[in-house]
Amino acid sequence: MQMDLNDQMIAQRAETFRLSKAYEQAIEIFEQLLQKYPDNAWVNAHLGAIYCQLMDYGKAEDCLKKAINQSNNYFWANAQLGETYRLLAIVNNRNEKYIERAIEHFKKALNAEKPEDSNYAWALAHLGATYRLRITYDLELLSTNEIDKQSKEEALNCLNRAIELMPTYAWAWGMRSTVYRLAQEYEDAFWDLGVETLIASDMGILQSSSSPVPFIETKRVNLYEHAALCFYLTKQQKDQKQKDNYYGRAIAFAQQALILQSGDLVAQLILTVIEANQKKEQQGVSFSDSNDIKRLREKSRKLLEDVEPELLEICKKVLRYLINVERVSVDDLESIIEDTEEENQLTQLVPKDAIGHSSSDVDEEPRLWLWKNFALLETCSSVLSLLSDLSHILKEDGIIDTAKPYRELALIINPHYTLERLYQTPALSQEERATIFSSLKTLLSLNSSQFTTLKIRRISHE
Repeated sequence: MQMDLNDQMIAQRAETFRLSKAYEQAIEIFEQLLQKYPDNAWVNAHLGAIYCQLMDYGKAEDCLKKAINQSNNYFWANAQLGETYRLLAIVNNRNEKYIERAIEHFKKALNAEKPEDSNYAWALAHLGATYRLRITYDLELLSTNEIDKQSKEEALNCLNRAIELMPTYAWAWGMRSTVYRLAQEYEDAFWDLGVETLIASDMGILQSSSSPVPFIETKRVNLYEHAALCFYLTKQQKDQKQKDNYYGRAIAFAQQALILQSGDLVAQLILTVIEANQKKEQQGVSFSDSNDIKRLREKSRKLLEDVEPELLEICKKVLRYLINVERVSVDDLESIIEDTEEENQLTQLVPKDAIGHSSSDVDEEPRLWLWKNFALLETCSSVLSLLSDLSHILKEDGIIDTAKPYRELALIINPHYTLERLYQTPALSQEERATIFSSLKTLLSLNSSQFTTLKIRRISHE
């Protein structure tokens, strides 16, 4: 049934609300219109796009499928459904089913045999971002310091075309930066990140994050990524002067993040890890007896004491919800407890609390809560991964415990994010990294088609 002129004007008002992010007003109008026109493809599609923005992916999928059923060649609706599936893949441990569906609908939206034949920049960029999810999907490849090269090329083909069509497309530049980063082409990654920053300097949003929504509201996270890339570049430098230059840049970016917000936990950890790794490389075997390691150990103690109460509560809450959706098992948590010194708050109290309160303090539908609070999972994994790196560098039990339980807890909370950082970090030698990945591969018997959840059970890789 065709909308009359008056209802078309009402629909356009709802669309104005949608574009201005006044989602409640837009939903109210669209829902009223659907009572009169339940099969209207345009209304269903735009309502679905709102639910996708609100991270209510179940409702988004329902509305967008209705729109496509009414009009299979509705390219915009196919692109929005592709994006819904891409985000569902991210928040569900890169579930292969959702990745495949996302690719299918993005390709329908492009309506072209090859990316270079399409002019739909947004769909191209987000199809590239979908292929990017596959680059480090295969644990067996990672154990040999390799990535999925075909997925890398497919991601670059799409992102290159999107940038060609729209040179000021900041999101595409940032996403391409992560593709280069995962391929360990750090110079190219650093360049693209710099272009994104220049184009979107007033946005303060690091779109190169793998997170499903641009939840980052300050420029600090952009500085985190700049610091990390400079840190990664030190791995590839044999010239000591050039290596020290990269260390200097990495430290400067982390310090700038602290200037923007004093007490920024992630920035402090990044800074401490970089400083510790540099000192360790400079001093070699004498590092373990130097005043520098004593200072860094004391700094780590103080940092952990300051942040532990808040971090404990965040990790506890996240794990309670993960247990409720069966993304984490009690066995996983018990194995971490057994491998941890009793005085360690994070890796003792957090798993014990989650086990003891697995069905309480969950006051919202668990899966929806995890979707809407995915940023917390990424934050927890980031902090725990950095603590693991720092512990590995400092090599002293009882200061911040050992690297292993921190890494295991990070893997349980957000496996793919943690594995990507593990694959990149200069805090581990290539031999140490290979040992860890081989241990994971052997114990978990995972391949690319099975790697949708990650179970950690008594992993011995220290």
